[in-house]
Amino acid sequence: MTKLRQDDQAEPCFITDGPPSNDLPIPPHRTMNLPQILAGLTDDELARWPGDLADAEREKRRKAGG
Repeated sequence: MTKLRQDDQAEPCFITDGPPSNDLPIPPHRTMNLPQILAGLTDDELARWPGDLADAEREKRRKAGG
């Protein structure tokens, strides 16, 4: 059995010869903005986040809760 080594090849080896697939889903961390992410956190998780956006989300929850 012949073992392939990178220094034996002129170009890198890829699994397919075609172009990258365009039908892959967009990574989820790129489809939401920070206020949407903060809104999806539990109260305990949100308590660990610093900053004005987290403060605004905590205030929003406090007002909604009573």
